[in-house]
This record gives sequence, C-alpha cells and structure tokens, in this order.
Amino acid sequence: MTVSDGDLVAGVDVGTTNIKIGVFDGLGECAGLVRLPTPSTVDKLVEDVAQGMRTCIVQAGRAPVAVGVAGMAETGAVLDAAGAPLTSLIPWTDPRGANEAEQINRECGTVELYRTTGRWATAKSPLAKWLWLRRNDPGVLDAMTCWAGAADLVVRALTGEARTHPTLAARTLAYDLAHGDYEPDLLALAGLRPEQMPPLTGFDGGAGVVSSRAAAAMGLPAGIPVVNAGHDHAVGAWAAGAREPGVGCVSLGTAEAVVLPVPGDVAPEMALAHGFTSDPSADGRHVCLVGGLPTSGALIDWLRTVVGSAGLDASVPTGIIVQPYLRGRVAPAPDASPGLSFKGVTERHGPSDLLVAAIEGTCLHTRWTLDEAARIGNVSLDRLVFLGGQANIPVWMRIKTALSPVPVRIPRTADAVCAGAALRAIGASALPSRPAPVEPALERAYVPVYKEFLHVIGGR
Repeated sequence: MTVSDGDLVAGVDVGTTNIKIGVFDGLGECAGLVRLPTPSTVDKLVEDVAQGMRTCIVQAGRAPVAVGVAGMAETGAVLDAAGAPLTSLIPWTDPRGANEAEQINRECGTVELYRTTGRWATAKSPLAKWLWLRRNDPGVLDAMTCWAGAADLVVRALTGEARTHPTLAARTLAYDLAHGDYEPDLLALAGLRPEQMPPLTGFDGGAGVVSSRAAAAMGLPAGIPVVNAGHDHAVGAWAAGAREPGVGCVSLGTAEAVVLPVPGDVAPEMALAHGFTSDPSADGRHVCLVGGLPTSGALIDWLRTVVGSAGLDASVPTGIIVQPYLRGRVAPAPDASPGLSFKGVTERHGPSDLLVAAIEGTCLHTRWTLDEAARIGNVSLDRLVFLGGQANIPVWMRIKTALSPVPVRIPRTADAVCAGAALRAIGASALPSRPAPVEPALERAYVPVYKEFLHVIGGR
C-alpha cells in the first residue's frame, strides 16, 4: 500500500501483559499511543482495543489510512457458530495441556513433529490445550466453529472475520511449515478439522477492510485495509531490521526471545537438543531460530514482590551470578529442573543489587542463547537489534550492550512491535534506529562474568 506524506497508520499489539494501540507516520514516529492491561475475556479485549483506538485518533488529530495487528502467539479463545466466545482468553502461560503435550511428543515423535511444525509439544501449544479440552470439557470443542488467537480476535472485531498470519498459525503445533497450511492429522488428535481454524492470510497479512460496525465503534474510516501482521516477536524483528541472516533481534518483555534469521533449515535433532524452534520470518523469506527466556521481565516483576520497590542503581557488575530460571530453561539447553539461584551474595549486597543481578542473569542467558543460535544456525552475527519495554531501562541496556558480541542498535519509536504492526500494513521499510552506547571498560568487566556464568550453568 502506498501512503502519502502526512498519512497515519494504526498499529495494535496484544501482548502478554499489556495491549498497545498506536498511531504512527510512515517512519514509525508516534502520533498517539495507549497502553492497557491485557484482559482475560474476548469481549473486554475488543472493548479495550476500541477505546484505545478512539483515544489514539484523538491524540493524533486525524484517522489512520490502514490498521496492522500483531500479538502474542498461542493465546486465544474458542468461538461458536455465531462468533460468540465459548471460553475466556486461554493464555499461553496456562499449564493445562502439560500431560497432553507429553502424549503428543510420545505418539508423534519429537523429531518428526519438529520436521513438520518446527517445534515440539509443550503445555503452551494450542494443540495440547485443545486435546485437554477434548478430554475435560468436550462440549466446548463440540460447539466450536473456530479457534482465534489474540491478534485474530482483534482482526475479527475490525473486519468481521478472524484471519490469521502464518507466523501465528505456525505456533499452534498444527501447521505444516513446508506446505504452508494446517496439518489435518495433527488436528485430528484433538478431534478437530482444518476448517475450524482461522483462514490463513498470505505473508503480506491482508485480512480485509474495516467494517462499518467497527468504524462506528473505533472511530476509524470504514473500508480502510486491515493487516494481520503476525506474531509479536516476528513483527518486532522485521520492523527493527532483522530481516536477513547475520542480523539478530532480541525482543524483550514478560518473556524474552532471540530471533535469528538463518540461511537454511537446521536439522531437527540439532534444534531440539538446544531448545530452538524454527519459525517463519514475518515476510516469509527466511527461517528464524527462536529461543529465549519465558520469564525475563516476569522474573524482575516477581523479585520486586520479594525485595520491594528498590531502585536499579547498583554498581555493575554486581559480583553475583544468577541463574534466571523461574520456570526452568527452554534454550539453549532445555531442562525443566534449574531454578532461580543466586551465587556470590554477601552482606554488602542489598535489594538493588539483587534486582540488578537478576537483570544480569537474564542478559548473560541471552548472550549464551545468541552464541548457540549462531553456531547451530551456521550464521555469523553482524549486528543485533534490541526492542521491547526493557530497551527503555538504562541499566538493562548497559548490561545487554556490554555483553553483546556485535554492535547493537535500538529502534527510535515508542513501541517497536506496535509500530511494526502499523508499518506491516503499508509494507514500509525498517524503523529508524540509534546505536547503543559502547562502554569498553564495562565490556571488559563482563568477560570473566560471562565465563563464570557458563561454568555455573554448565554451558561450557
């Protein structure tokens, strides 16, 4: 889509913790932005997006010419024939489905499952959740006409039809990467059929136009294009410029993900051993290795409930080595057993030191993840982009940059995923970015810390 100077584009990002609704120009400059807590029901999600959109349009002073929607993967709801929700939003963090995931892995074989879907079954996999529902609440699935992910639900509210992007479908565990479509045999494990899944968009995400009903509710012009931009991590990486092998993205939030485009497929056995999924990039041109830390921002939020509201003014390095595994480790060495641990705490350390040490732990883990992803993906890193809420926390970025093996850039925008969703709606170029300041002395100080971290976690 071609836009004129002065045109604005709306973006929506349905995240784990917050919904972001924004209005941006063609370079990602923010003209209006609203953040609201992510609700637990479909109706409240639609209501909040409508409220946020109206507020953003007032802030911007004019309406957008297109809307792009991104969102977390795996979270969604079951809809009936009338489009009414039969469940609340089932979050990816919901542990239901853990036993069913083990069964899927056992019966399908993790290597063959990975070869088809680019992943293995976990409790967060929608397919495992559907199998749980089939066993524990079969009436819901019997009445189900469509499953819709979080972003798909917003698209449905805008256009009247839930349509999903391949990067979101790929996270259901029921999508065949090679064929670019739902896999009937996998869906059959839960007694479902492909027609009960949301129709797929192309990688361009075209999902329809704003309906007259949505226009009235949200203050948008009727008939403007709507794009399902895709999975939030993929959208953020695309928007920040991580579009080719050699440019990696670290997407920060409640969970943290390393997204690394690679030049070719990675052997399932290798990827499984290191806990990396193989996901399509937002534009469909590359396979991306994705691995991370499910409890990055969540760890700090939890720790604040223990140590209180201390500041983040501790000197770095803190001298504490933290294993930041609040709920086990996914990548690059999958293991459900490691817990949160602090090594090297002394009486001179206070609450601020503990909080910053936990941040160090997440950053050290990211460096390890990057090193392993580059190694198994057979790619040489040239630069990294960091995005997400923690990119605005100075000490977090100081530590991450000091530990990075390559130069770092940070997008110049109020919210990279929300802006990225908007830019995906018009096929725009990457967001402008700034270089992260380099501190050679701090880089040198973290060299032995990283070696000690690897020793403590057994990575080397």
